[in-house]
Formats: sequence, structure tokens, C-alpha cells
Amino acid sequence: MSSWRVPACAAFAALALTGCSTSSSGTTATTGPLPAYQHVGPYAVGVTTLDLGSAGPVLGQRSATVFYPADAAAVPGHPRFSYTEAQTLPTALQGVLPAKYDTVTTVSAYLGPPASARGPFPVVLFSHGYGGERLYYSTLLTGIASWGYVVVSADYLERGLAAQALKSTAKPTADQDSAVMRSSLAATVQASSDTSSPLHGAANSTLVAAVGHSAGGQTAFDALAAPAVKTAVGWAPIGPAGSPTSKPVMLIGAEGDTAVTPSYVKKTYAAFPGPKALVEISGEGHNTYTDICTGIRSGGGLISYAVANHFVSAKLAQLGINGCQASDAAPQRFWPIVQFYTVLQLANVFGGHPTTRVPAPLPGQFPGFSVTVTQEA
Repeated sequence: MSSWRVPACAAFAALALTGCSTSSSGTTATTGPLPAYQHVGPYAVGVTTLDLGSAGPVLGQRSATVFYPADAAAVPGHPRFSYTEAQTLPTALQGVLPAKYDTVTTVSAYLGPPASARGPFPVVLFSHGYGGERLYYSTLLTGIASWGYVVVSADYLERGLAAQALKSTAKPTADQDSAVMRSSLAATVQASSDTSSPLHGAANSTLVAAVGHSAGGQTAFDALAAPAVKTAVGWAPIGPAGSPTSKPVMLIGAEGDTAVTPSYVKKTYAAFPGPKALVEISGEGHNTYTDICTGIRSGGGLISYAVANHFVSAKLAQLGINGCQASDAAPQRFWPIVQFYTVLQLANVFGGHPTTRVPAPLPGQFPGFSVTVTQEA
């Protein structure tokens, strides 16, 4: 299927710019009444950045942003974490985006406080979509971290926003993406052993999961080949590059997705032997998982700049804003569904109960949405 290469909304704009309750370890299983995983969890969240080395002279340095359970008593005095859309562009292009379109995202996380002493916590390795960027999912990743997880969002530069904006000739491959994910885990484990790092004592390298959106779903599923990776969750995911493994997986899709369609997600789900779960959410689209969906709805962001300047065709523009139009439900109403089921999968697997029933939502749990759950042990 070729639709996996349809860029996230940011990718079209990038082309335009160049002219074309859990335990302290997060491992309690959900065999009793479910915690409210759709809401903020019991931990304050810190944010730090790790250097993953050079990706070459064109793409530059590769980084990972880490969201982690923080010492709540140490949070006062640390600034809130925020980023602008210009900051997600390569340095040489950051001044191109007019202020009108340079939307700001602020999340409920803080820069650099020490990790909670209640760790070490399971590690969740995150892989962004094609044409995306590591910061674009900060709201959802902060929410997951608040339930007791160290969430590592790395730069997959060869298939990311920077590669498109700079017209890089570096071709993304599944092997390269897997290598990046492994390096992000190694850097996190090293930082966890460093007494000078905010992540000191935070990461449990024996409990690892992988989560990915779109093309990043393939990277997450491929990561299951590593013994330490116990489960994978795909958000509108592409299937694995190789044969599906028998480790537990969850796939989450939106019925309005025109890039990775519901039929494709179902086909991918069918290929896994199980344990497996499929969560289908009414409405929304391919880009509703991202922070930038909010900016698009208000007329800001890279894609709005591209559309306003006729840098992309009407067809590409529609794909770029899929799930982020005024007629769609606000992404703030969609994110809790994705967070709930993602954290539920992590808690069940890390708690030793990968075949625990994945429930449909309670009446009124997610107003305005219907959620269908299919599961096989």
C-alpha cells in the first residue's frame, strides 16, 4: 500500500517552504476497576533532550525528547515545556515561517526537574509519522508519561520533516529506523545511570514498549524483534516490514482516516497472530493524533501557510488537514481515547496480563465518539 507515504500535515508545508491506578513502576494490570487513563496520571512530568549523534551534514544532529515521571516537589521553579512550529523546522528555515502561522504548543510538563524516586519506570519508545517531527505528539506523550512511563520520542530524520524541507537524498529504510529506535533506548538507559542527568534512576531497561504513528507504526512493530520490547501500539499504523510476531499488539485507527484507511488497519490487524486488539474510533482522521492539528483548526501552522500561498494542490491540502478541519471534533476530545487505550495496553502487558479483556468505553466516557474494540488472545 502506498498511502503510508502520504505525509502528515507538516510535510506538505515543509515541501511548500522549499518551493514545491498504576503502581510506582507503571506495571499494575487492569484486572479490577480501570484507572481513568484518559486523564492526567499521578505523576508530574519532566522533559529533557538527549543527543543521538549526527545524521550527516544535511540532516544534522539527531535528538530525542524524553517525557518522564518527575519529582513533584522539585517541579516549582522549572519552566513549562513549549515549542513553536518554527522550532520544528531545520535551523536554516526557522525564520521563513511568518509569525501569523507560527503556533505555540504548551503542555503540562516541565523542563529538567529530577525524575521521581519511585522509579525505575518502563520505557516507551515513540516513532513519528512520515513527514512528521518528534515534538508533534507532545501532548499525548506527556499524558502517557504521567501514568508512570519514560516516553522517548526520537528524530527519524530520514523520513521526517527535515528531510522533506531540505530535499535530502537520504532514503528512509526500516533498518535505519530500527537503528534509531535502538539508539534512543541506549541513550535513555545511559542517562538513567548518570547521576548528573534529570533521568537518573528513571528507566527500567527490562520493560520496554514501542509506540508509533503511521510510518512510525512499522518501526514500533519491527521493534518487537528485540527481547526487551514486550508490546507495540500503532496509531493509524503501517504494518511491520517483516513477519508479524506473536508478542501482544494493539492497533488504533480512526474511521475518517483517508491516508491509512480503516480497511488497511483491519488488514494489518488480521495479519498478527495475537494476542492483539483493534480499537476503532468514529470520525477524526490521520493527523488528529498530533499537536499541530490544533493550530490548523485556528488557521495557523505550516500547512495553513502552504495552503494560503498555493504551494500545495487542493488534493494534498485535504490529506494534510485530514482530521483537523472545523467540521471535525476538537483533537482535545480525541486524544483521551488514544491515551486511555495506549496506557491500558502498557499496563496490562507490563503487569503480566497481555490477554486481559480490552473493554469498550463506559457510557459517557468519551462523549461524541463511538469506539469499537476487537480482540483475540
